[in-house]
Amino acid sequence: MDALRRYGQIIYGDSSARFNHNSFDPVLYDNYIRGFAARELPGHFLPCYTRSGAFSYFNQSYTNYNDIYMAEANFLVVTDTFLTRLIMKAWLMCALDTDCLITESTKALCSRTSAGVHRYDQSAMVIILTHFFFQGNRLGWLNGNANDPTPYDMFTSVIKHLGDIKRGEREPNYLSEKKIP
Repeated sequence: MDALRRYGQIIYGDSSARFNHNSFDPVLYDNYIRGFAARELPGHFLPCYTRSGAFSYFNQSYTNYNDIYMAEANFLVVTDTFLTRLIMKAWLMCALDTDCLITESTKALCSRTSAGVHRYDQSAMVIILTHFFFQGNRLGWLNGNANDPTPYDMFTSVIKHLGDIKRGEREPNYLSEKKIP
């Protein structure tokens, strides 16, 4: 939270983020309006990846989220606004409470096929974002039309090849052994 206040914007990418170029301007300009940007995962429904205890922590029912997609937490852009401070505070408070983030005694309840996994940080983030942002019409994505994503979906402003997420892929030159002549 301190870094957000100090610098005004944060671009976060974890070890699976691979950037193809450094032109972040469209994302940064667009984010001045929305404040928080993440990549939505069409076809991955929130209740199928979230234990019911996480919904209970926020005093919500998983059935209200049946048509809400997960969003990736591995590449985020956050601009310092009153709204994003509320989002980040709620996410931080959740992370510090075992009844929210790590709800081991509960399970995912899903009207579709459950993935059997809990996406701890992603689940909390999407529940919070759904509370603060109106969700788009899901039929747009299902028909192959990307006109109706969530308001925080980064794909509405990202240059097509800004970066990719590559889970589990090794970077050939990262931490390679130095050959001594």
